[in-house]
Amino acid sequence: MRLDPGNWLDAARNALISGGIGAVKVEPLAASLGVTAGSFYWHFPNRDALYSSLLDDWRTANSAAMVRAAELEGASAEERFDALINLWVTEDGYSSAYDAAVRDWARTSDEVRNIVHAVDAARVSLLKGIFVDLGYDADRAEVRAQITYFHQVGYYALDLRYDEQTRLRLRPLYFEALRDGPGRVAARDGGSS
Repeated sequence: MRLDPGNWLDAARNALISGGIGAVKVEPLAASLGVTAGSFYWHFPNRDALYSSLLDDWRTANSAAMVRAAELEGASAEERFDALINLWVTEDGYSSAYDAAVRDWARTSDEVRNIVHAVDAARVSLLKGIFVDLGYDADRAEVRAQITYFHQVGYYALDLRYDEQTRLRLRPLYFEALRDGPGRVAARDGGSS
């Protein structure tokens, strides 16, 4: 079997999600891929390099769908916010399990914690831009962005698992509760207030 770095990264991601960072070790990964541990070193100089690749993958791949939703070209702020809520409900292009696994890892590593905080700040910033476009001043937009994002992270951290029918039924209520509130003026992009 001919492997590439992506195969090792996929195996490392699966191990991280199922067993935490302690499960991301060369020998068990090699066994899961049906190769010898020596094969690993053709692609990575050491396990720390794999860890770095894993963090880079999480940072880009698990945020890409959020960035696309928040920056939908030609979409109103309401449509962009709706796209983010839809992403969180469907998890299409986003893995809450991957996010949770990296957050667990961050509890044991200052370096990983710093990366997670930077990613969180970037994601909150995306949301803040939407709330500004919805008509909130900068401070209110920041607070609403934090409430919205921390609500979603908390949902995953608590490992809540509503069935899809319940999530879809409640979706409009979450949308309304998180989007609307005091301090909102006429939206800048023509959305309703």
